[in-house]
Amino acid sequence: MRAATALVPLLQAAGSGILPHLWHGDQWSPADTRLDCTPTGHAELDHELPGHGWAHGQLVELLLDHPGIGELGLLMPALASASRAARTCVWVLPCQAGSGAPLQPGQSAAAAAGDALPYAPALAEAGIDLTRNIFVKPLTVRESGWALEQSLRAAHLGVLIGWLPQGAGSDADFRSLRRLHLLAQRNRALVFILRGACHATAPSPAALRLHLQHDGQHLQVRVLKRRGRPLIEPVALQIHPARWNRPPVPVTAAVPAPAALAAPKAVAAPAANPASLPQIVRALSPGAGWFAQPVPSGL
Repeated sequence: MRAATALVPLLQAAGSGILPHLWHGDQWSPADTRLDCTPTGHAELDHELPGHGWAHGQLVELLLDHPGIGELGLLMPALASASRAARTCVWVLPCQAGSGAPLQPGQSAAAAAGDALPYAPALAEAGIDLTRNIFVKPLTVRESGWALEQSLRAAHLGVLIGWLPQGAGSDADFRSLRRLHLLAQRNRALVFILRGACHATAPSPAALRLHLQHDGQHLQVRVLKRRGRPLIEPVALQIHPARWNRPPVPVTAAVPAPAALAAPKAVAAPAANPASLPQIVRALSPGAGWFAQPVPSGL
């Protein structure tokens, strides 16, 4: 502290031409012209980020309470922008081995890894060119780390989205993030690393750290780390259409009909075999959101 304080008079004596180019830790300049950024697609979040968007060549860490709260929806505008620029996006999906995630009853490790695959129709609906997306499914923690580092060494990489595997401890995780941070600075790619919210208090070399939560209505984005002073209040974003947040319509009880008008009592049908039930598929229609529908019997 004494050495840093002693430098201030020396800099002042060197002339006023140096001081305007110095950055102070308590300064906050959202419109940093030195940063090459891609807009996030959300004006409220752009206003709180240096450069008004996702910075190229910097590590961005997303901390999640649990998967599926809208983290990929937050990145969709940036991925669509990379597709329009004919840039390649690499997805390093989470590996089941060594991740510590419990398996569901009757679920194998291969099935659990398959559940982590992004839904291709939703990506295409968001304007993402699937031919420029590479999906990597590592089997071990070592393969996951290798895929992340090798992807950042590619010259034509546009976006990297990776789930950081659980290492031997906080020190191992920090070393992994440090290597990714140094590799990210070598190119103009957007680099997003996803981890659990339990790592929010752990040290990280990432230039931007965001804690994502969902309150049932909006995606709450809390800025844990950015260039400048921290942000106290979270930023509420509407990732999905607002109609998705409507409460379900309660089912009213049917009024019993008089005995004279009552329909004949139906004969109870035998229990259906689960294998004979119609297959349920998931579809995405423009402006209608996700829904499940049975496949017609003729298909």
